[in-house]
Amino acid sequence: MEGIALRVRNLHKSFGGVHAIRDLSFDVAPGQVVGLIGPNGSGKSTTVNSLAGLFLATSGEIILDGVPIQTLPEHSRVALGLARTFQTASVFPEFTVRQQVRLASIVTLKSNPLASIFKLSVGHGDDAETEARIDEILRLTDLYQIADKLVSTISSGEQRFLMIATALAANPKVVLLDEPAAGLISHERKTLSEMIKKIRRRGVAVLVIEHHMALIMDVCDRIVVLNFGSKIAEGTPDEIRNNPAVIDAYLGEAI
Repeated sequence: MEGIALRVRNLHKSFGGVHAIRDLSFDVAPGQVVGLIGPNGSGKSTTVNSLAGLFLATSGEIILDGVPIQTLPEHSRVALGLARTFQTASVFPEFTVRQQVRLASIVTLKSNPLASIFKLSVGHGDDAETEARIDEILRLTDLYQIADKLVSTISSGEQRFLMIATALAANPKVVLLDEPAAGLISHERKTLSEMIKKIRRRGVAVLVIEHHMALIMDVCDRIVVLNFGSKIAEGTPDEIRNNPAVIDAYLGEAI
């Protein structure tokens, strides 16, 4: 895991007089999964939205593969290699699963993007290469068997997996997974866990924002804990599980 894919330094975000994030710093290396956890209102959502560019940070640095991105708009961060999912499914119900993933590939296409989406440039090298990459992503996210189904007809769990496939289609260096386990049942969480491990093996850096502690403890190499906008702990799953400050932040419940 040479180098740092995502470096956050002294990140601060305030809304008027409210300090939602205070002096937050952490790193995510290529092929590493880092969890971001904390009680409700701890600043997790503000952090991921600041990293993705939905909010501009009040101060501090966000460095993606050596490039400062804290002043860039959201679409520029995606083009540079930062992709994200959302807490609620963001899908195109009238598309097939494959079409949605293809649409997300636009930022990495060399040929006319609209031609590739609507299959008007059959025979071009870019198109064949893109289709092969889409197949690989669909297999990784357990969606290959339903690739030709309309998004409106697949289950809510499959739609959440589709959001991950959509993020991966942009060929990211870093992917932010915002509560990916929300609404999933037990066997779907197991599928998600294996999915995140496969993404890590591809060398992609993963930041997981999640309430489901069993998932976090299973997939993460390191965990960052927030409370009231500040980092109160960082370490391995075992270190975090036994950290008194973390246990106290979760109202005395061991995690």
